[in-house]
Amino acid sequence: MSQEPYTVTYSLEEVLKRIEDKIDKQSEMTATSIQKLEDKLDERINKLDDKIDKQSEEITTIKATLQTQQPLVQKIPDLTEKVGELKNWRQIVFVVATASVSGVIGWFLRGGNFKP
Repeated sequence: MSQEPYTVTYSLEEVLKRIEDKIDKQSEMTATSIQKLEDKLDERINKLDDKIDKQSEEITTIKATLQTQQPLVQKIPDLTEKVGELKNWRQIVFVVATASVSGVIGWFLRGGNFKP
């Protein structure tokens, strides 16, 4: 193990200049990459803003539709009550049929004419 001195063929100034150039190059590449990322983020944020605006418009439309339908919804209990009353449809049909038959019999008894 002999210790021989090493000889450097480059001057210290050249070595430092090369290191500085490499650092500058890396710095430029990093700045370019950061700018690209910022551009992509801005683009995506703009797309998200557009989607949020569209959804806000849709929500407003839905709210307006619900407000216009609110009176109809409030009428549902009344309608169910009326449907409950119509459950006696057999009685209604019986009354209508009886009235029709009575009318036809009365017409025949009068001679089948439309005289009063």
